[in-house]
Amino acid sequence: MPVSQEVVVASSLFVKAQAELRSYIQEHGLGPGDRLPSEGELATRFGVSRGAIREATRSLQTLGVIEARHGNGLYVSAFSFRPIVEQLPYGLSYGGTQFSEILQAREALETGLMHAVASLITADDLADCTRLAHEMDRLESIGEPTIDVDRDFHLSLYKVLDNSLVDSLIETFWDLYRGLDGTLPTPENPIRHAPFHLAIVEALLANDAAEAMLCMRRHFDDVRHRLEALG
Repeated sequence: MPVSQEVVVASSLFVKAQAELRSYIQEHGLGPGDRLPSEGELATRFGVSRGAIREATRSLQTLGVIEARHGNGLYVSAFSFRPIVEQLPYGLSYGGTQFSEILQAREALETGLMHAVASLITADDLADCTRLAHEMDRLESIGEPTIDVDRDFHLSLYKVLDNSLVDSLIETFWDLYRGLDGTLPTPENPIRHAPFHLAIVEALLANDAAEAMLCMRRHFDDVRHRLEALG
């Protein structure tokens, strides 16, 4: 068999094994912590090679569907969006149009969720955000980087939603921004972000979701202008 045909066959067997394994988990009602049959048993059951099963289980481990416990076999994992979202940076370049699209998506996510945040968040929840905004103000006043504090502010702000997908997306957006930050030109008169963050907190304390959304949009202006300067 020509090499190209061997590759196609191997690929189709891998896809078959992956689909069969997903179906097996669903059809048998397996949940987090449930043990799967051995690779040999699965290969026999699905009519594929052990190599195809091995590749399928590795790919599903990457996606967080199953986990391999050393010396103890394969188990169904507790579902998490994080392994899926973590694959995003590998399909995106750090710069230009693609990052501007990510920035647009992040802005839409965070501003769009502000009404939900405003309806749930309390003064106690906002205490950490206030502390982080003041720390950002201090760092900006002495010319120190604020990227870590800024990231923590946003994660703290949206944790009231108790939404693991939102948390994962925000973290991923920040990972992408961190990779790009060193290439962005610094404006002659950079906008200080701390006042916008403090304004978001004040708007939420006043239960003014519309004002909080407006402050959040202003927060993105500096990054957008710097990105446009890349050409």
